[in-house]
Amino acid sequence: MPPSLLPQGGDSATSNDMSGMDMYVTEGSLPTVENTLAERLTKLLDTLIPRMESLERVVSGQASKPTGATRADSFNTLLVRIEEIAAKMTRLEKKVEALSSPLSSNMMAQTTAKPSILPPRPAPLYSEKAAGISKPGAAKSLPLVPPSLYINRFKLGQVVIRKKFDQPKPFEGLTAAAICQKINDALDFAKATIDNEVIKVKAVAQFPNGDVKIFTKDRRAAKWLLDNKHLWTEKADPVFVTSQVAHPVLLHSCPTSFEVDNKEHVELLCKQNNIEPKEIQKIRWLLNPKGTGKASSTLLIFFFNRRLALDIERAGLCYNSLHLKGQHYLQGPKQCYNCLAVGHLAHSCKEKPLCSRCGAGHNSASCDEMEDSSRNCQRCLQVDRKSSTTVDLSDPKYDHSPFSSACPIRAKEIEKLSKDKTPNPRQ
Repeated sequence: MPPSLLPQGGDSATSNDMSGMDMYVTEGSLPTVENTLAERLTKLLDTLIPRMESLERVVSGQASKPTGATRADSFNTLLVRIEEIAAKMTRLEKKVEALSSPLSSNMMAQTTAKPSILPPRPAPLYSEKAAGISKPGAAKSLPLVPPSLYINRFKLGQVVIRKKFDQPKPFEGLTAAAICQKINDALDFAKATIDNEVIKVKAVAQFPNGDVKIFTKDRRAAKWLLDNKHLWTEKADPVFVTSQVAHPVLLHSCPTSFEVDNKEHVELLCKQNNIEPKEIQKIRWLLNPKGTGKASSTLLIFFFNRRLALDIERAGLCYNSLHLKGQHYLQGPKQCYNCLAVGHLAHSCKEKPLCSRCGAGHNSASCDEMEDSSRNCQRCLQVDRKSSTTVDLSDPKYDHSPFSSACPIRAKEIEKLSKDKTPNPRQ
């Protein structure tokens, strides 16, 4: 039997006196704990055991003597001290049992590793996970980011093919399925492919004005349909005639002796700059130099090839030993060719048409007059006719085009648009 924590010696009287005390003595070996704590407990027990033995001898010696008031007080004091020691030993035993369990050891380790004064550990960054940097106690690894092809697997390419404002509505009375079939047949005829993959239309939507919105597999296919719309739209519907996309470029300081309608002059300009004439859609003057007496003016050339247009913007062209400086063409405010108002285009116009040539209620493109019959601003005339019964056509205030900066109505509309677009500094 392992030795007891307290000696069991003493006579019967002593045993009887000790039986009434609330003491708990543990026998057996102590639980296994850490070395430092075990040493401290051993030293404490080595100190307590001799003191307990001495107390027990004192009590045994005083038990046979006659009791008096003084001896009774001393004996009661000793009993109180012994009870306090027994209570402390009970608490120590409970601590030893708690520290000996595996859970308590883990809790102590975590408490030591995580002092209360330290801030909480931040969440791991995605860059650390991607670089493979591991931290102790870090959260589980984040899932991999899927490729863009997987993310955009349901994202379709979209493009809007607009009809000309003087054309009838294409695909009149046809369902969406029938329109898709006609467009796909036209694309097969035009051999529309990207990386040897045939371009197909997945869905269509038609706007009230006749424009067609097309949905394709991806954005590359949609861009091909827009850049090459002149190859397939007329095949899909004979009334759906579109022109090839052109990119305008300004050429400054061009001699006014250059005739934009002269084929020889255009071919000479192309020959001196190694440009194919078929790359040019059209050429016109930015401002008509006739009657101004200027020796040079600015040309506006429309190229089919976007890369060629960008190169000419940066480097310019040469003509008869003169360098014509190139510049990107910034179009002015949108002006409708249907109602002549500023701020929108003809394909989205909802107003009544007004011819810029004769002033009648039809579109300018469908007018039989090739030139302005009155050479007056039809917008200014229309406003004055509403407020006055007689209008003098010879009045100089009408002697301008509705598309000219000299038109007061156009100037007011442009000023209003510029005010609407000006950001509020207080916002």
